[in-house]
Amino acid sequence: MLITLLVVTESVFSQTPAKDPGFSLLFNSSIGFSHADDPHINRWLRKYGYPTEPHVPASLNFELSAIPVSSRVLYSMKLSTIISGNNMTSFNLLGGIYESIARSRSFLLFAGLGAGYHGDIINLNGNMPQDYKELATQYKKQLCLRRAGLFVQPAIRAFWYAISFRHLQLGLFADLGYDLDLNSRWKLGYYQNGNTKFNRFRKINKPSDQQRVSEHGLAYNTGLSLRVHLQ
Repeated sequence: MLITLLVVTESVFSQTPAKDPGFSLLFNSSIGFSHADDPHINRWLRKYGYPTEPHVPASLNFELSAIPVSSRVLYSMKLSTIISGNNMTSFNLLGGIYESIARSRSFLLFAGLGAGYHGDIINLNGNMPQDYKELATQYKKQLCLRRAGLFVQPAIRAFWYAISFRHLQLGLFADLGYDLDLNSRWKLGYYQNGNTKFNRFRKINKPSDQQRVSEHGLAYNTGLSLRVHLQ
């Protein structure tokens, strides 16, 4: 349905293009979902009694975007964190460049590519393999598994602004893309001052029972967009 709507809208607006030469900033907040998952780590979590991660995790996204003067290109920077994980902390930092397909004063349609950094942390506060337990005793710390890597996301993005007041516009937007996470292998370690991602991670080793898995799948999100025309 979404794809059909975008195609029809593109056809209509491409026949009546609107010129918008001013510089504008977009402040976007949304809820997103991704079908990219790691079946190996879920099997490991289930084996040792941890809650598995949802097949389609939900994330909270905050984004700042800009459209330069007389440009058809949208530049964006987005920060995301999972809000449906049981024992996992996850974050994404995504930068993107998107070319305008259709454009009017109240409607924008873009297609392009985003690339960024992806990280996951699992706190091991329950049962563990015997060698993990020995390391936890040796270091006297709560252990965790951590991985990070690059990811790319080609996407189509649609913005519709229903409310306009002077230089401000408020509306809805939706993205439809495909995530490809190039994750590194899980590393075993601990955080120097606790189990929070804001402290320094001390790597112990690369566990032999973990492996590198590249995740991929559909990703979509929708939310509110505030557009500020500066010129």
